[in-house]
Amino acid sequence: MKSLNFRRLSLKPFILYLLLIGFLLFSGMQCKKDATGIDALPPATQEGKETFGCLVNGEAFTPKGYIFNPDGGPTLSSYYQYLNSSTAQGFYFNLSARYKKSGPNKSVSIGADNVIIKQGQTYILKNYQNSNEIYGSYAIISNGLINEYSTINDYKGELYISKFDELNQIVSGTFWFDAVNDKGDKVEVREGRFDVHYVK
Repeated sequence: MKSLNFRRLSLKPFILYLLLIGFLLFSGMQCKKDATGIDALPPATQEGKETFGCLVNGEAFTPKGYIFNPDGGPTLSSYYQYLNSSTAQGFYFNLSARYKKSGPNKSVSIGADNVIIKQGQTYILKNYQNSNEIYGSYAIISNGLINEYSTINDYKGELYISKFDELNQIVSGTFWFDAVNDKGDKVEVREGRFDVHYVK
């Protein structure tokens, strides 16, 4: 009987240890889940980690979507290509992140028409309707209707390319911009960061 009691008593510290580990893991998961604002954004890296994040009017935006997206396409994509056609000539860059879960789809994009991208360069985000410029946009798509906010000459921003590795096709950087829709409503995009592979 004494040996049985000893065995039962020896299990108590082990059970308490498991309960403590479980509590710590659960607490850590809750803290991560409850992260908001800039704390919910990925770190600014330069290794091609396929990350993107920014604040849209103070709320964290990161690409998310169902595994099988009903409207197709990836939630994060980028390309940098040289085009030589009757309608487009020069280098064209695009970075697009989409949130496609519940509710309206949302997207943040940066595009460049006939602009050479260089590491260490800062670019002013301007009017998307002009060639030879870089621009930023934010869009909300609901029930087939698109409410798009774009940078223009009066509402600008900046894009900084911290890494541009043509060999490994990695582009990383930071950005911010102000954008307006056709009604004059404004959005503020801040603390933007990305670290992606691009398609040539």
